[in-house]
Amino acid sequence: MKHLLYYIKKRGLKYTFNLSWYQFFWGRRPTFFRKLQYWLRWYPAYIEIEITNRCNMRCVMCEHTYWDEPPRDMSFDEFKYIVDQFPRLTWIGLTGIGESFLNKDFIKMLSYVKAKGIITEIYDTFYFVDKEIANKLIELKIDSIYASIDAATKETYEKIRPGSNFEKVIKNVSYFLDLRRRYPIPLTKFNFHYIVSKLNLNEILDHLKLVSSISKGLSLGVQFTRLLHNYPQVKDIYVEIPKSIIEESIRKGKELNIEVTWNANTLDPKPTPRNCIEWTMPFIFVSGEVIPCCAANEKNRRQFQKEYSMGNIFKQSFREIWRGKRYRILLNSLAKDILPLVCKDCCLYEEK
Repeated sequence: MKHLLYYIKKRGLKYTFNLSWYQFFWGRRPTFFRKLQYWLRWYPAYIEIEITNRCNMRCVMCEHTYWDEPPRDMSFDEFKYIVDQFPRLTWIGLTGIGESFLNKDFIKMLSYVKAKGIITEIYDTFYFVDKEIANKLIELKIDSIYASIDAATKETYEKIRPGSNFEKVIKNVSYFLDLRRRYPIPLTKFNFHYIVSKLNLNEILDHLKLVSSISKGLSLGVQFTRLLHNYPQVKDIYVEIPKSIIEESIRKGKELNIEVTWNANTLDPKPTPRNCIEWTMPFIFVSGEVIPCCAANEKNRRQFQKEYSMGNIFKQSFREIWRGKRYRILLNSLAKDILPLVCKDCCLYEEK
C-alpha cells in the first residue's frame, strides 16, 4: 500500500493503473484471463520492439554472431509510428537481438514511452552504461532493468562475450547501483540475467556471490536462462540444467538475500500450446516484421521468422495485421493444442 500511494503521488494514476494491470494480468496470468483473450482478442497492451540489430560484441551463444543480415537502426519516427498504434499500451520491452545503446535515439525513445506512463523494461550488457547514461536511466525511472552478465570471472565472461570488458561492465553496474541506493523506496527494479551454457555452468554459485558483493544491501535478483535453443553453431556449448544445480542456486540465493528465478524454458515437462498467453505480447523486428512473441528468437532462423511473420508494420497497420488471416490461423491452432508453423521453434510450449 505504501508503494501504491507513492506511485500515485509521484507518477500519477495512469502509471499506477498500468503497473497494477500488468502485474495482475500478465504476472499472475489467471486462467480466466487467458480464456478471455482467446474469446475477445483484446488489442495488445504489451509489445516488444527491437530498435537495432547492430552489436559491438560477438557473443558465442547469440544468433547475431552467425547472421549475415544487414545492420539497421530503427529511426525515432519509425518507433513513434509503431508506439502510437497502441493507444492503450501498458508495458513495452525494448530489447532485441542487438545492443540498444548503439541506436543514437535510444534515450529519446525511452523518454517518449516514459512520458506516456508506459511501464518499460530493458535487458542490457551495461557496456555503454556510463555515468551519464546511468543518471539518465534513473531520471527516466525505467521500471525494470536486467544486466546481462553471464559469468563470475573475467576469463569466462570475455570468452563468452568477445568484444566486451569485464571490469568496465562491473564498474558501470556498480555505479548504477550506487545511484540506485539514493532512493528511499524502489523506483527501478534491477536484476541480473545469466544465460547458462557449458562454459559457465560451474560459475553459477560464484556469480551469486559476485552479485551479493556489489549489491551492498540492495534487494536484487538473478534470472537464469538455459540457452533458448540448440542449433548447429551452439551445439557444443548447449547444456541441460541438472535439477540439483537449480535447487542449489535457489538455496544459495536465499542465503544471500537474492531472488533467484529460472526461465520457463527450463521447465520439464513443458505445458502444451493451448496454455500459451505469450501471443498477447507481439515482438516487432527492427525491419518491421511482427512475430507472435520472442520465444522463437535465438534459434538462428531469422529469415524463417520473417517469412512466416504475421505481417510487416511498415507495410500495413498493426490493426490490419492483428485482424488478419495469419493471426486467425495462429489462434485457431493454439486453441486446438497445436503449435502453428511460426511457433515451431518455441522453447516454452510443446505438443504432446
